[in-house]
Amino acid sequence: MLKSMTGYGKEEGGGYVVEMRSVNHKFLDLSIKVPRDMLPLENRIKRAVSEKFSRGRMDVYVTRGGRDEVRRALRLDTDAAKQYISLLSDLKAMFDLPGEVDLQLMASYKDIVSEEEIAEDVEKVWEGLKGPLDACMTALDNMRLIEGTTLGADISDRAGFIAVRFDDIEAKAPLVVTDYARKLKERVARLTEGMELDMDRIHQEVAVYADRCDITEELVRGRSHLGQLKALMQDGGPVGRKMDFLLQELFREINTIGSKASDREVAHKVVEAKAELEKIREQIQNIE
Repeated sequence: MLKSMTGYGKEEGGGYVVEMRSVNHKFLDLSIKVPRDMLPLENRIKRAVSEKFSRGRMDVYVTRGGRDEVRRALRLDTDAAKQYISLLSDLKAMFDLPGEVDLQLMASYKDIVSEEEIAEDVEKVWEGLKGPLDACMTALDNMRLIEGTTLGADISDRAGFIAVRFDDIEAKAPLVVTDYARKLKERVARLTEGMELDMDRIHQEVAVYADRCDITEELVRGRSHLGQLKALMQDGGPVGRKMDFLLQELFREINTIGSKASDREVAHKVVEAKAELEKIREQIQNIE
C-alpha cells in the first residue's frame, strides 16, 4: 500500500508525551526537540525514527507529562544566607531600624533556596520513552497509510484514464495515414489538373509519412510504464521517487506521440492524457 508523507501522531506514557508531525520532502529531514537533560537520547530517537520512515520532513517533540513528574531537589545557599543576615544586621544596627532579621524575612530572598532537577539514569529514561515513541510512530504511520490509500485510488483512476486515451490514440493512428493518403491524392489531382497520377510516387510518400508518424513503440513503452506504475502501487513501501521517474518517462512518450501524429483528434487525446499525468505528478509529490 502507498503511504503519504503527511501525518500526525501523539502518545503519552512512562511520564513522557511524544508528538510527531510530518509533511512531504525529498528525503528524511528530522527536527527533534527534547528537554535539555534528554539531549543524550537525541541520536537514539533519530535512529528509531529513521528505521521506521524513509522520507518526509518530520518534527518530533518530547515533553514530560503524566503522573511521573521530574524529580527535583531544593538547595540551600548557606553562604548567601550568611551574607544576607550579616548585611541586614549591620543595616539594622547602623540606622537603628525596627524589626528582626528572621526566617520570614530571609524566605523573601529567592536566591537563597533554589530548585534543581535530579539527573536520571539515561537508560532508565530511554526505557520509559521507548513505549510512547513507538506508539506515536505507529499512529503517525497509520495516518500516512490512510492518506496514501486515498492518493493511490486517485492515481489509479487517472492512470486508467490515460490507458483509455492510449487505446483511443491507437485506434485513430491508422486512420491518420489513410486520411493523409486521401488528402495527398486530392491535392496532387488538383495540381495536375486531370493528368495521370504517378501512384507509385504517391504510395512512396504515404509510406514515408506512415513510418514517420508511427507511434507503436511509444504506445508500447507508455503502456509498460503504466503497468510498472500499477505494480509499484501494489508493492507499497517507499516508492515515491520511482513513481516520479516513471511519470517523467510517460511524459516523454506522450510528447513524442503528440509530435509524431499530426492529427487534431490525436492531439486532443494527448492533451487530455498530459493533464491527467500532471495531476498524478502533484499527488506523487506526497507519496513516501
